[in-house]
Amino acid sequence: MAAQETDVLIVGGGPTGVTLALELAVHKIPFRIVDKELQRSDKSRALGIQPRTLELLNRHGDAQTLVSRGNLSSGTTFYLNGKKAADIDISGLVEDSAFPLILIISQCETEVYLDECLAKHGFAVERGLEATSIVQDADGVTVKLNSSDGIEETVRAKYVIGADGAHSTVRRAATGLTFQGAAYPQDFILCDAHVRNSKVAWNRFSLCLGRGSLAVFPLKDGTCRVVASRINPKADAEPTLEDFQEMLNQLHPDAGELYDPTWITKFYLHHRGVNSYRDGRLFVAGDAAHIHSPAGAQGMNTGIQDSINLGWKLAKVIQGKRPDSFLDSYDRERRPIGQHLLETSDKMFTWGCSSNPFFIAFRNILFTWVLPWFVSSRDRRANIYKFISEFGINYRDSSVVGTASGYSGPVMGGDRVPDKTIKSMGQERQFLELITPDRHHLVLLSGIGSDAITEKAMREALSDFENKNSVEAKVHFILDEGADDVNVSRHVDIGNHLHGQFGCSKPSYIYIRPDGYIEHIGLLSQFEALLEWLR
Repeated sequence: MAAQETDVLIVGGGPTGVTLALELAVHKIPFRIVDKELQRSDKSRALGIQPRTLELLNRHGDAQTLVSRGNLSSGTTFYLNGKKAADIDISGLVEDSAFPLILIISQCETEVYLDECLAKHGFAVERGLEATSIVQDADGVTVKLNSSDGIEETVRAKYVIGADGAHSTVRRAATGLTFQGAAYPQDFILCDAHVRNSKVAWNRFSLCLGRGSLAVFPLKDGTCRVVASRINPKADAEPTLEDFQEMLNQLHPDAGELYDPTWITKFYLHHRGVNSYRDGRLFVAGDAAHIHSPAGAQGMNTGIQDSINLGWKLAKVIQGKRPDSFLDSYDRERRPIGQHLLETSDKMFTWGCSSNPFFIAFRNILFTWVLPWFVSSRDRRANIYKFISEFGINYRDSSVVGTASGYSGPVMGGDRVPDKTIKSMGQERQFLELITPDRHHLVLLSGIGSDAITEKAMREALSDFENKNSVEAKVHFILDEGADDVNVSRHVDIGNHLHGQFGCSKPSYIYIRPDGYIEHIGLLSQFEALLEWLR
């Protein structure tokens, strides 16, 4: 039987794989997505969706639907040796996003939402198909797929992406990739259970340190998740509900009483990363590229954002609009993010989960003094939340983003595009609703006050530019709220807050990639710089 052909084969039907499928679907790229499991797991591994991930998922559908299925967290309560030490409030720290808070939701619900989004494009994960052989050559990749009922088929793809987790078949087939790291020595236990008589606010999760460590996450359905590290557990002892209750009584007496558990398990953690996200026509993303401790709730979010970075780049190359070498920017942009995450989560893990009694005593005394000092400053809370929320991720050092010479501002090439409320045809909406994932976008800001120009002047500047270059981008004109021709414009900057977020008081342009990051930025008077960039 002849091999079935497709442009992209995605191996792995979890959040990372389905997100990549969504990115390819909006660009009309032929693909298949397969998973060896016959059905989605009902056990929720990841639990938190960061604000930046919600913002990016909103490009594919109403992410508020996902939010409604979970529990928004406005902060964290710290306990030391069973006593409340500090409340860290994150509400009000983010002013440029419609999604300022962390969403606590089971991975099962996240996967349902992503599958629903994919179904709107007419696609679904092909389940019960396992990749058993992956061989690449100069022209493509040949993959053997075995179905759960023993039928084998051969697929020929231009590119294969491994979104198949820590034990990735794709990564193992990529002879140029290594997966270096180690396992943590600690024994971890997890429990999903109902809770009663709790004194904990349902919109906060708790982190508890003492002799051992413990985290409690309230869920939407009246249950909670408890994750703990055990000190000197009995060899191979399976955890019981009583084990969790005993730890709660010691470290978090406000948590209440657990009952009717739905899942109890034990597990070990690893920290590993690949030496490259690409090996020829094979790519890895998510847990196939990096695994680490759950400290900071970054893992699934990073995998989703790996796919968002890779998807549009694959599309441009397959469509013949960029050379194959353009795909190298995926590794150059995303691997430093993954490496930084590994290093940071490892430090957080060491501080929170050490089993050394001397270190534990030192840490607990130190935190008694440091935590109140830390939470007293909004700036300190905002800085750490910038990392946790993933709003701080940027690609400024990438070779495929740029900034016009001499241009300066708080937002530069490679940065995330901020969000604010604008008025379109008399109706308020979020600016990022304009930035769809299917294309580039060219945003022209009029400038504000005495520096502002009219929409007519912006259109004339654009017309002159288009005569010199064919820009494959949707153009948006954003006018100063005080502009004379405000009734003509489709988009008005309410309070000029969007101009403020970009730091653009003068007429400016922002060239935005399909993944919601700035490819090039400068003053409107520097339009030639964008022309040079696009040559």
